[in-house]
Amino acid sequence: MKFFNLLFLPVIGFSFQLEFTKEFTHQLPHDTLIANVMITIEDESESIVNDRFKVFNNKIKNFDIVERELEKFNIRPKYRHISSTPKITGYIGELRYKVNSYKAKDMHMFISELTELKRFRDTTVSVSNLSWSVKEETYNVTLDLLRFEAISWGNTYANNLSNDLKKNCVLEKVKIARDKINDNSNVNILYSNTLNNSKDVDVPDAKEERVTIYPKYFLECK
Repeated sequence: MKFFNLLFLPVIGFSFQLEFTKEFTHQLPHDTLIANVMITIEDESESIVNDRFKVFNNKIKNFDIVERELEKFNIRPKYRHISSTPKITGYIGELRYKVNSYKAKDMHMFISELTELKRFRDTTVSVSNLSWSVKEETYNVTLDLLRFEAISWGNTYANNLSNDLKKNCVLEKVKIARDKINDNSNVNILYSNTLNNSKDVDVPDAKEERVTIYPKYFLECK
């Protein structure tokens, strides 16, 4: 068990106060594979660009074994200046989705089927930030359980201290600062790459995320 640095503050009537910090940790297995998918298409005709996007978009919408969230879709003209006058020379479109899957094989199948739709050199399928994470709901439930564990431990500690010292020890306050919570959401990216025009993709192995809180206890014994 971790040793605590106790601060004893004498007060009137042979009572004292204690302040210390304790660590509570839980390991969460990664359960969600996430990726950013971007499809870009170029052509001289806006209608052709739009028709090609319909093929990709229909495939994405009908592939319901992964979760899809549309982030961006636009088609814009490409310009070339001729004699200081801008002239439209073609169109470029961009389609972006955020994709979640709870099974690596489903994500791999989704990416493979998208790349199989590429028929032209001016079409690009890119996959980036492929990584495992923890569902937000699971993470929040774990934090709540850790907070409950910390409070329960504090009450038990106060009762045990009362029995050992033959005093009335009371848990006055528990502070759990938000910035003390070990949030790994920004550092758990195990793989980040861009897949261009290939059906092969390296799916990272799922690991674990460490969730830790450091509650500070305030007790008084009289």
